[in-house]
Amino acid sequence: MAVAVATITMAPVLALAKGNHPMAGCGLGYVLLSNKDNSKVTQVLGATTNGTSGNQTFGISSGTSGCTEDGAVKIVKAAEVYADVNLDSLRREMATGEGEYVRTFALLLGASQQNVSPLVSVFRSEYPTLFPSATTSTADLLASLEKVLNQHKDLLS
Repeated sequence: MAVAVATITMAPVLALAKGNHPMAGCGLGYVLLSNKDNSKVTQVLGATTNGTSGNQTFGISSGTSGCTEDGAVKIVKAAEVYADVNLDSLRREMATGEGEYVRTFALLLGASQQNVSPLVSVFRSEYPTLFPSATTSTADLLASLEKVLNQHKDLLS
């Protein structure tokens, strides 16, 4: 009985911890609402947004908005835009492992508040991979970051 209760109460937490989508699934609702909070209200709002915007179909067919076939980490559009606008600040703060820009970026990638610092530490330790040269572009950063994040999926919940 205790195992069944523990399994039922832990299922939402485990679903997020393993990098799987919460109940609402991928799409615009996932990006805007349901990727950090697995409460019923948030998941209903996320599912409603996914259903009414028609964005989930686009996300599934294009591999965006958190939709993937293999569960691999895909960087959402909001994080891409943020990285593009704030590339110099991210470069500086990822090198030092601290700062508001890099912490916000971690949140946009899907890290919970408790996983922001560990993820920022990963950015710092992987800095030579993320920024191999002074001319590293946003596209280069995001390509490298996707590979790094696939090794740290546990930090994106």
